Amino acid sequence: MSNLHGFPVDLPRNPEDISFGALVVARAWKYNGLPHWVVPGFYLGSDEHGHWLHQPAGSLVARPGAAHLAQTNALCLIPFEGSWVATLYADPADDFDVYIDLSHGTGWRPLQQGGWEVNSVDLDLDVIRSRSRGTFLDDEDEFEEHGLSMGYPEELKAEIRAASGALLDAVRRDEPPFNHSHRQHWLDKANQLHNA
Repeated sequence: MSNLHGFPVDLPRNPEDISFGALVVARAWKYNGLPHWVVPGFYLGSDEHGHWLHQPAGSLVARPGAAHLAQTNALCLIPFEGSWVATLYADPADDFDVYIDLSHGTGWRPLQQGGWEVNSVDLDLDVIRSRSRGTFLDDEDEFEEHGLSMGYPEELKAEIRAASGALLDAVRRDEPPFNHSHRQHWLDKANQLHNA
């Protein structure tokens, strides 16, 4: 089901009967209903933090008007609750270590020909840990501009601001699931999947 903005709404927060290795397409939208980034991956499992996907190097990362092939492997964490989606990198060649998109409306639906799609609405703010620039909150200007031009409700803006502050603190303190020791288990599962 889609709302007037075009992005799907009322989707379940968690998938049912999803299997190890299942295709999962992560699809982001903007609040005005325009499509944003789409990244395919493979389901690894879940833990207390949420659902883990592997997005292999070479995956097509695309949005209208732009596309590239992922240069490095990444893990994507879709939390059980909360206003964010995280991408965690393992390759020191990638400047990003942690990249968290503040978002809302996360929901899952099965694809017609097998696999799953997880949808979310990107709300501009990003919590980033960069190997060269440290940990910071990005795109605050975009959040303010889109808040006006796309009409973000005040309650939603307050929720996203609060979530970004809590996530910024958690990443600075290197708390699970954003630390390297926590993600190693899921990287091992990704190796199992692709070496089977």
